[in-house]
Amino acid sequence: MLNFTNKMHKRTVYELIKPQGFLFTKMRTLLPLFLLFLMAACGKQRDQEAYQFFLRGNDQLLRQDYAQAERFYTEALQKKPEFPEALTNRGLAYIQQANYEKALSDLNNSLKINPKLGSTYQNRGNLFSMQGEYANALRDLEEAVKFIPDSSTAWAFLGNAQYMTGQEDLAMSSFQKAEQLRPSDYTTYAFRGWVYVLRKEYDKARQDFESVLKYRPNEPSTVNNLSMVTTQLGDPKKGLEWADRAVKITEGKLLAYSVNNRAYALLELNRLDEAKAELNRSLRLDDNNAWAYRNLGLYYFKKQQFAQAMDALKKAEQMDPSVENLYFYLGNTSQASGKNQEACTYWKKGATLKEKKSIEAAKGCS
Repeated sequence: MLNFTNKMHKRTVYELIKPQGFLFTKMRTLLPLFLLFLMAACGKQRDQEAYQFFLRGNDQLLRQDYAQAERFYTEALQKKPEFPEALTNRGLAYIQQANYEKALSDLNNSLKINPKLGSTYQNRGNLFSMQGEYANALRDLEEAVKFIPDSSTAWAFLGNAQYMTGQEDLAMSSFQKAEQLRPSDYTTYAFRGWVYVLRKEYDKARQDFESVLKYRPNEPSTVNNLSMVTTQLGDPKKGLEWADRAVKITEGKLLAYSVNNRAYALLELNRLDEAKAELNRSLRLDDNNAWAYRNLGLYYFKKQQFAQAMDALKKAEQMDPSVENLYFYLGNTSQASGKNQEACTYWKKGATLKEKKSIEAAKGCS
């Protein structure tokens, strides 16, 4: 849930963002591709041959032919085994093919050869973040900004890792540093937008996601995020427009979340039959989505089918109790079923999670 050209010690870094996380899943980092280029070939023949294979691998990586890129980097490493940049970039090719074990091995070996290669720390830190190992990510990204302090992306990734390890103030400072270094680095806005979502500051999240689209107009996960955030801000008509756009440009697992966003906007517009069809579609694409079950519960609530609503909402709770407004809807469903004490219990729990609607509802409880 992956822009720039940064000068780093006579190297150029190319980054491609490919979406790996979106609003209706647990927080994940976007997957970046940091592609290292060497500025000059070495003198020996085998080194020159290795360099040529390295360049061919870079070309295939940029073309998103990851299997071919992997093959060329392997050829380069056969010519020159101690080639840290080739190891780093082959690690990226492995990441893109979801071969994380081999990716980590290559990144580790790259740093054994050159423990001062900041971009490798940056990549390995991001890989750790993708896998939810935020403490390890934090250590690597702190190293990255030491070696490449002018990398806005390293600071943005560091901010994400800091936030996910409970260092909220440091995270916002790192995002600010990233933005100062390169205002056009949309990675900063993508990660900070996530943080604002987690802080339930939806208008700020919307602004950051819109900033992403200035530089990546069709970045699927950001379009998808804007659908949910806009609907959350009380404009389901605009949210539906964003969702329609997201559905057109996404595929695979992300499509399930885009369709679910569309269902959410339709629910808020009280177009219930259309919403139900989209919820069914979303769950067919991916039935491991707590947000979809929350929306299914909202659908049944609006249809006054309270037993079914409670079943769906409790399933969402089992999967991810942090889903927005989940306890507000559980409380409403309990109240509609005549269980006022149970309703208050849910609203009070939602209030502890800073659900604004639950906070208001709980005011009526003794």
